[in-house]
Amino acid sequence: MAFTYTKRKDGRLMKRISINGNIKTIYSSNPKDLEKQYIELKHLANNNIYIDDKNMTVGIWADKWVEIYKSNLEKATVKMYKDTIRLYIKPYIGNIPLKSLKQSDIFNMLNELDKRNITRKKDVALLTIKQILKTAVENDYIYKNVASNIKIKKHKSAEKKPLTENTIKIIEKLAKNNSDAFMVLFMIYTGVRREEIVPLKYKHINIDLKNILIKYAVYFEHNQPTLKNTKNEDERTIPIFNIIFDKLENMYKSHKKDDYIFTNKNNNIMSETCIKRKIEKVRKLVNKQIDLQNEKNNEQKEHIYFTAHQLRHTYTCILYKAGIDIKQAQQWLGHKDIKVLLDVYTHLDSQDNQNSIDKVNAFLK
Repeated sequence: MAFTYTKRKDGRLMKRISINGNIKTIYSSNPKDLEKQYIELKHLANNNIYIDDKNMTVGIWADKWVEIYKSNLEKATVKMYKDTIRLYIKPYIGNIPLKSLKQSDIFNMLNELDKRNITRKKDVALLTIKQILKTAVENDYIYKNVASNIKIKKHKSAEKKPLTENTIKIIEKLAKNNSDAFMVLFMIYTGVRREEIVPLKYKHINIDLKNILIKYAVYFEHNQPTLKNTKNEDERTIPIFNIIFDKLENMYKSHKKDDYIFTNKNNNIMSETCIKRKIEKVRKLVNKQIDLQNEKNNEQKEHIYFTAHQLRHTYTCILYKAGIDIKQAQQWLGHKDIKVLLDVYTHLDSQDNQNSIDKVNAFLK
């Protein structure tokens, strides 16, 4: 049967549809789009996920929006949307009726997040509510996206600092007898992401070619890891540099190929808490060594703090200082967008240039 509709005087196409005994009217300027809306509404109604828009709040629609439009994405991405809605959208505007939502409500939400010093997540919340409201407009639940003209404020990102040579030297010494310290050292000299080191097995190591295949990653849900493809769904091979090769070779020879390289205390795959604690333990050990250095040399070096991502940034800086071409660095790091890496390299170029100027100025004094 041919799809039929009514053409209004204003040129819009209109179709009425009965859902759960209620008449719903949909509009479009395009027959195919109108038919698509019609089929979608029928599908939602048949699967009991059609929403009564008269009593619908922002929170109710946000939950359904994730369920309907985002469920086919990676689980880690779905979790990000759910967490953003639960933590940053619902507490401030979740109980407001969708049809009554005003732009000022969005600004109030953003201002409250500002007061809590939430910056990056605030931007994610704004991007998410924009998507949620855009889809509500497309479903004819509301006529206007009140968040569409709100712009994300530009924040000056805190400068990413690599680990100092002194810190790396301390970790190298600790790594000789401490497995957690070797894991941190491994991350420094391979640049692997936290999610990539968790599923690494000895079978991914090629001792003869001195390289490692990065084939999998994990995402954490309720602290537990679930295997998935790498961030950009791209396998890559990274070199094993000599500085960690001997230790890794000895470990390789004494383990089964299907064993995980870095494990929890029961020799099983690490949870999110486990890997965080391992890095924290190494930080504490490093700071103890810094205290000993201060006492010995009568110095006052500050305690250091580093994250898994900072270890990866340190690897990037090592590649730059070693003169590695940016395209090669991109391949080893697994960056899909070279702009991310280009920003780091450009910043380091600028630093080197300034250091050179300072040296000349010091010489000419």
